[in-house]
Amino acid sequence: MNSAPTLNIDLHTHSNRSDGTFTPLELVAHAAAAGVEVLALTDHDTVAGLEEASAGAGIHNIDLVPGVEISAAWRAQPIHILGLWIDPTCAELLAALSAQADRRRVRMLKICARLGKMGLPGGELLAAVEANPGVPTRAHLANAMVAGGHVKDTEAAFRKYLGRGTAANIAAEWPPLETVIAWISAAGGVAVLAHPSRYKLSAGARRRLLADFAAAGGTALEVVTGPNHADHVEALAAFALKHGFSGSVGSDFHAPQTWNPLGRSLKLPDCVTPVWRSYYK
Repeated sequence: MNSAPTLNIDLHTHSNRSDGTFTPLELVAHAAAAGVEVLALTDHDTVAGLEEASAGAGIHNIDLVPGVEISAAWRAQPIHILGLWIDPTCAELLAALSAQADRRRVRMLKICARLGKMGLPGGELLAAVEANPGVPTRAHLANAMVAGGHVKDTEAAFRKYLGRGTAANIAAEWPPLETVIAWISAAGGVAVLAHPSRYKLSAGARRRLLADFAAAGGTALEVVTGPNHADHVEALAAFALKHGFSGSVGSDFHAPQTWNPLGRSLKLPDCVTPVWRSYYK
């Protein structure tokens, strides 16, 4: 059973500095309209939107948690790690994120080259991706493919061209889990394993991931995220208790009118210690 939360908290959101549709200022305004009181901006591999989001938070009386979502690898499995309450001016973190952006650009070049060999306008698609203000992502490329009439929707783009195992996909070369957690720790942040139920892992592999995450210094799991079903929340709460993790909640918001609206029904089970306990009583 969940107790009534004292704060409306959303600790996983994206702006157009990565693959969201709102500017950081628009995101904060949208969050305020949704009743969110504590908001983390966690763009993919960048902190470029935090200054603008902070200015918006002051206008809308929202407590902004500086954050980032960093891509990592665990036994060849791509995973995402949230860094919350980070220092966005930390030199070590900024250097690491610059390297992450370079990895993304190189990957995008290779994917678009493959698309070109398949008869699609790879150069045009690359230019469309690079016209976006944020770090390049496959979501940007999927949107460009839809806009160009090459696929009917982004789901089709991933299913036919960009998803794992498809002809144009290039496997990402992300740094190992322990390296990413070290970056977050250097920036004074809390490392949170994002959306653990979404990774295509067996039950045994998931347990090993959580054990390795804890051993590397990870301290929290995202127990409630986006459209998590009740059974996922229950299972993740049990994992958190077993491994001594605190719990986080986040919509993983990218755009309006989607499956993950800001701040809605993000209630952490009472049995799990909130990751924000040290910051908000």
